[in-house]
Amino acid sequence: MLSQQKSDRELLSLSGRVFSIIILLLILSYLAFSHFDSIKLLGNSNIQTVHNRLLNVLAGVKSQWLIRGQPQQLKLDWRTDLNQESLQVSYVLMSTGGWPVPNETNVAGCRQLIGSLLGDSYGQHFVTEHDINTETCRYIGVDGGSISYQLNSGRVIFLTGDQ
Repeated sequence: MLSQQKSDRELLSLSGRVFSIIILLLILSYLAFSHFDSIKLLGNSNIQTVHNRLLNVLAGVKSQWLIRGQPQQLKLDWRTDLNQESLQVSYVLMSTGGWPVPNETNVAGCRQLIGSLLGDSYGQHFVTEHDINTETCRYIGVDGGSISYQLNSGRVIFLTGDQ
C-alpha cells in the first residue's frame, strides 16, 4: 500500500509539472505572437513616417519653387549632420504645377526622385515601381505598405499592408 501511495504522489507531482510547463508554453507563445505583431506595426509606422516626411518635404519644395520664381529645376540643399556644416545638394526637375518630377520616366528616375527628396538612403529601403499610364511612382515597403506619388498632380497616396 505504501508503494501505491508513493506512485500516486509521484504521478501527481509529474502531472503538476507537465501542467505547469504547458501553462508556461502558452504564456510564452502568447508573448511571442504579441511581440511579432508589434514588429509588424513598427514596420507600418515606419512607412507612415516616411509618408508624413514626404508630404512635408513636398510642401516645402513647392513653397521654395514659388518663392524662387517657379524655375524648371530646383536646387535642394539638405543638412546631413547637425554638428557640421555638411550639405547634401541635389537638383530636381519641377512640373508646371510645382511638383517635383523624376529626370527619367522609369524606375531609376523614381528612385532618384525619392533620393533627392528624402535622402539617398530612402531609395534603398523600398521596392520602386513606375506606372507610365497613370504617371505614378510607387514605393513599396517590406511590410506591404506603399506610397504612391502622382507626378502630374503631386498627389501622395498612402496604403497600409493590412489585408
